[in-house]
Amino acid sequence: MSFVKTKNATMSDVAKLAGVSMKTVSRVFNNEKYVSQDKKDKILEAAAELNFKPSLQARGLAGHKSYIVGLFVDEPSGDYISKVLRSTLRACGEAGYHLVVEVLKERGDEAKLRRVLNSIRFDGVVLSPPICDDLVVLNALRASGVPTARIGPGLDAPDMVQVQIDDYRAAYEMTEYLIGKGHKRIAFIKGDPNHACSMERERGYVRALQGHGIPVSYDLMVPGMFSFASGRAAAETLFAGAVRPTAIFAANDEMAAGVLAVARERGIQVPSELSIVGFDDDAVATVVSPALTTVRQPVEEMAAAAFEMLMGDEADGVEDGQAGRRTHAYEIRVRESVADLKG
Repeated sequence: MSFVKTKNATMSDVAKLAGVSMKTVSRVFNNEKYVSQDKKDKILEAAAELNFKPSLQARGLAGHKSYIVGLFVDEPSGDYISKVLRSTLRACGEAGYHLVVEVLKERGDEAKLRRVLNSIRFDGVVLSPPICDDLVVLNALRASGVPTARIGPGLDAPDMVQVQIDDYRAAYEMTEYLIGKGHKRIAFIKGDPNHACSMERERGYVRALQGHGIPVSYDLMVPGMFSFASGRAAAETLFAGAVRPTAIFAANDEMAAGVLAVARERGIQVPSELSIVGFDDDAVATVVSPALTTVRQPVEEMAAAAFEMLMGDEADGVEDGQAGRRTHAYEIRVRESVADLKG
């Protein structure tokens, strides 16, 4: 494609010649952060070649920035959301943005969402699980043109920034860790089925058992909802069985703490009689006794990355349908809640 200098060159012309989005061109001419030097040089060279002179209107492009970022959650309590909120607040403060938190408890609450988007002009929105997979929310944000970042999504949305860990692999490795300690009768407490990570963690647990030739007993797979109460209920179900498991893998730490509480009430010694592991490395994992072996999910780092990618250079692809993606590393934190049956 050939470009000819013209007095009427537009920002779109500059973007095409430089091979970037119009949002990036706007950032350069507004002297904003989050544009790499390489892209900045390309944009300035393209502007010079086209004899482009940004007008006040062109610099505004889609109007003045509001410096407001939204965080949409379904449940404002819990350690996971606290970490997301804390990290996003910190990132917003450092970048000079204001954070607005919206609670969308009912999936598909289109009426509330429409009111929010009509009353506040967001420069970007961060979605936590399970809101990050709510199609009504995703489509409404697309229609309004609001750049969006999703933390821990399950559905594919290549036009939105995505930050996650490999929940399947993490659960697989945790199950392997228990198998390596000599456990074969390993129970699993599922997470909230509305969260994509719940399915992935369950899948990792099942595949690890299969990979080591251990039969999958569906009597040992009980429902949970990522809450302390649901962990207690799951423990009661498992302890009522004919043969108690030697280890219980709960899909998050709150449920693992619930299991630990019931075990203590029943006089079951942890870890000598029962091993318990969790997921997330929430605050509760180190408060309970014995401290929980768990998968550390770097939630605060993920939330900070979601904001940086949303406001930065990696969000340029949103306009082209190929936004940035990042998979963070997890870690198995070994503490005192697992016995070695081989020892």
